[in-house]
Amino acid sequence: MQTQTKDFRLNANKRKSLVSHYEDYIRNKKSKVRIAYDKARENFVELQPKIWELITQVVRKQQPQQDVDTINSMRAKYGDNGGHIHDDSCFYFTCPTDEKDSEGNKITNSNEIHLDMKLDANVSNSYNNDFAYAYYYDDLKQHGLDPDLEYKWKDKKNPTYYNTESQVKEFIGFSRNHNDDDKSKPINDPFWQKTIPVIGTSYCHSRQFQVDDITHSTLNQFRIAQQELVRTHEAMFNYINDKVTKIEQGLKSYTKYSQAKELFDKLNIPLNESMLDDQSTMALSVFSPENLADMLTDQDEEFESREAKIAHFKALQLN
Repeated sequence: MQTQTKDFRLNANKRKSLVSHYEDYIRNKKSKVRIAYDKARENFVELQPKIWELITQVVRKQQPQQDVDTINSMRAKYGDNGGHIHDDSCFYFTCPTDEKDSEGNKITNSNEIHLDMKLDANVSNSYNNDFAYAYYYDDLKQHGLDPDLEYKWKDKKNPTYYNTESQVKEFIGFSRNHNDDDKSKPINDPFWQKTIPVIGTSYCHSRQFQVDDITHSTLNQFRIAQQELVRTHEAMFNYINDKVTKIEQGLKSYTKYSQAKELFDKLNIPLNESMLDDQSTMALSVFSPENLADMLTDQDEEFESREAKIAHFKALQLN
């Protein structure tokens, strides 16, 4: 005998709980954008130690350890007059090529690459912490913090944004006002503390290391990996934000729990009335349970068969 669903009226708080329940579901769903993000993060983690080893080889070849030791001994004797040594994690590499401009004149292109190996790396030519928020996306979510703050409040930095930013920065360790020496903070992970002694001042751009084309290409892959991690995080936010906006608009036209239950059943999302205890400019007809379910269902996200899923993963591995 089929149990009849208990019905009751929806209010603002229950609609908010429905949206939150839906958001949790799609955030944890293995969608293509989530798979792309996971792949980008795994690729970065795999590349990072290899690139450090390659950078160390390049720097030590052009600045032999013997020279570093000599300057250190001179500094011990003469102070700053003995030379400059800096423990660095920021590097510029060049691979000059001769080219011709639009008028046929010979020019030399330096093909400069800037690699910043720190957690606060600037990978998008803007001074923010997009890379750190992307890298620690799951950790931030697990601690009830919002890694999407830069995208969510991009055009309106309100008090909620600044409060959220303060909490996220404190968790990661960017904040200098709270427990900077706390070893448990992500920024203090040895993963981000590596440096290489280089001859020169602390100004990273003042020294450039020339490399061959193969090395240049390999180093550039790491730069791309950093950017891809940031890009896939933003793509995941846009995907989730679009879905949440649609369901928020749709639920405004729902007055009873039975309507929401019908919608969630069509989306194959578990829902019962106990889940609601704690937790439009479009025509209302658009938001019938069937139509809204169609709007929220990603036709290109679903795999029709096990073979299709395997093919998709193989395609990702080949990219």
